[in-house]
Amino acid sequence: MTIASQEMIRDNNRRLVLEYIVNHPPVSRADLAKQLSLTKATISNIVQELLEQDLIREIGSARTSMGRKPILLEFHKKCGAALAIDVRPRQISVLISDLKGEDCRVKEYPFSEKDCLLDLLTEILSENLLKYKDSPYGIVGVAVGIYGVVHQNRIRFTPYYPLPEEDLGEQLEERFGLPVIVENESNLSVLGESAFHHHYKNMIHLNIHDGIGMGILINEQLYKGKDGYAGELGHTILFPDGKPCPCGNRGCLEQYASEKAILEAYAPQTGREHITVDEFLKDYQDRIPEALEMMELFVKYMSIGINNLINTFNTDLIVLNSCFSNYIPDINQRIVDCLARHQNRDCRILPSTLQDTSCLMGGIRVCAENFLDIRHLNLGNPDS
Repeated sequence: MTIASQEMIRDNNRRLVLEYIVNHPPVSRADLAKQLSLTKATISNIVQELLEQDLIREIGSARTSMGRKPILLEFHKKCGAALAIDVRPRQISVLISDLKGEDCRVKEYPFSEKDCLLDLLTEILSENLLKYKDSPYGIVGVAVGIYGVVHQNRIRFTPYYPLPEEDLGEQLEERFGLPVIVENESNLSVLGESAFHHHYKNMIHLNIHDGIGMGILINEQLYKGKDGYAGELGHTILFPDGKPCPCGNRGCLEQYASEKAILEAYAPQTGREHITVDEFLKDYQDRIPEALEMMELFVKYMSIGINNLINTFNTDLIVLNSCFSNYIPDINQRIVDCLARHQNRDCRILPSTLQDTSCLMGGIRVCAENFLDIRHLNLGNPDS
């Protein structure tokens, strides 16, 4: 056996052991050997290494009626912290947490078209890095969610704010000496929902805000297409030769069914120049006829989009993240009922559990997985 293959086996065994401890705490050395089909000597060596690296801890003995009490192990979640950034069209949200996505702190910063995103993120990172310099590993990584197309950590297209520096992540890495992962915000969102609540191998997450973004998991792997453009549901055509869209097409779905589109169409009907989501939701609850009609259009258009998704991907679950569906209990069911008229497919459609933090929690997940060199981080309480 060559040295290279020995090292590869050792690294793979270490990954398996650490991933199991992270996802199934607390666990004993004996249970690790049994669950992973590794020898006790191999487990002992790997556990000792992880203890010395301060990645895991011994937390006492398990109860047993016979023999020696096994010592239990758990992941040292506070050995470091992860920082996630959600760059929205008018606001930047920042979340810092430990490596299990707990002990979270969120802060928001204003963002406008005139701002230089690189300068803003530099200030944000400088402000937050100092707070965690005393933990064993400090901040282990940064994830940046972008409303647009990202391919191989480089930003290709942003429809709702000026295109930032393409190599934004590389520039931040050079300045701070940290891994910086730049990703589409919906891709991070599906990873967040998957890790914290919905442990499905195949699922889709829809973010419906200014646009309509989609994150896709196939066999637990993020699917992005050959150059990052997979998941651009908002830019599929609903009405040929319809309203112009920033992507260059006309009649795109998000020009009719996004929150921004619904609010812009509703405001003039009520004699107002602008209207907020909260104002629209109040009008809907007050059963203002125009608000009811606009919500009916939202249900109709989203049903068309979701119908196409189900027929294309045949997925297990679609998570719908919109203020409309999150705060109005019957919207999801109305979409399901509308779909039932056209097809009978076994696909669950649920409102988002993480809502506005889904992108941020997905960012925490990818930072932790990258630092720990593990492939799947399952957190929270799964519903399946």
